[in-house]
Amino acid sequence: MQAAEGALSSSEEGSSLDEPTWVSWFCMLRNHEFFCEVDPSFVQDRFNLYGLKELVGPLYGEAMTMILGYAPTEKQLADPTQRVHKVLDTARILYGLIHARYILTAQGLSDMKAKYKAHEFGACPRTLCDKQVVLPVGLSDTHSTSNENPLKLFCPRCQELYDHNVPGGNYIDGAFFGSTYPHLFLQTFREVRPPPPTQRYVPRVFGFKIAKVEEQALQNTAREEWPKRLKNEPVSDWDS
Repeated sequence: MQAAEGALSSSEEGSSLDEPTWVSWFCMLRNHEFFCEVDPSFVQDRFNLYGLKELVGPLYGEAMTMILGYAPTEKQLADPTQRVHKVLDTARILYGLIHARYILTAQGLSDMKAKYKAHEFGACPRTLCDKQVVLPVGLSDTHSTSNENPLKLFCPRCQELYDHNVPGGNYIDGAFFGSTYPHLFLQTFREVRPPPPTQRYVPRVFGFKIAKVEEQALQNTAREEWPKRLKNEPVSDWDS
């Protein structure tokens, strides 16, 4: 009897160990490859969570329990009427805001560096940047419920921002990575900073360079502007 109970308990432990944690399950979801797995000790430290309870709302406690637990089962996800779906939406926001703080720490920057070196963030769409690896960034540190702050991509070479285009649309909020991360990352790991671009595209028509629009506009303005009369210039008969 004791052997049977021992076998049963060991099998239960084995099944629980086989279950993925919520964090690893979340990071493996489609289009979530930019997220890194936040260390559980960071999540459990109340100092790191200051102010998040007010931002997340009344389901904060349940969402935190979910984040520190195991992934939801297929049965739970298949039933949209279950409360787990409301908690899951809150957990997604809570984890995203925690993630934005974690990747600014020494350990978080190191975790994201591994993803950067593995080219997991993608490449700059600008041809002359020669497939420079980009970094995720948000234009605001405040979470938006109406998708007004979608995740962007920052190119360290051309110093420009680009849309994060993914199948099904970009629903990841930029606050989950924050406006500081890529710039702090490049300041911390100066060895990965690329040199500025050496090439610039020059528009041509039949081999002839086209003047820049700004320069052409200035030239046209200078031509149209009437020359000013000198201070001591006498008045001519045409002015009468």
